[in-house]
Amino acid sequence: MRQTGTILAMEWETGSDTSYFNSLRDRLYQYFLDAGIILRPLGNIIYILPPYCVTTEDLNYIYSKIEQALEEI
Repeated sequence: MRQTGTILAMEWETGSDTSYFNSLRDRLYQYFLDAGIILRPLGNIIYILPPYCVTTEDLNYIYSKIEQALEEI
């Protein structure tokens, strides 16, 4: 199998404030940084832009941390 990369954007349900200025950004950024992941949250939207050399194992770790964050935040 051959692939050239991944781009994924996910919108976090936050109720009425669904803008790039949502304060959830700070909590998400710190949460993922503490897990060793650098993601690009803009408000309540997470962007995953891994490098082309990312491994399946690394992507699975990122996805599992996102699932964990959904339960904890």
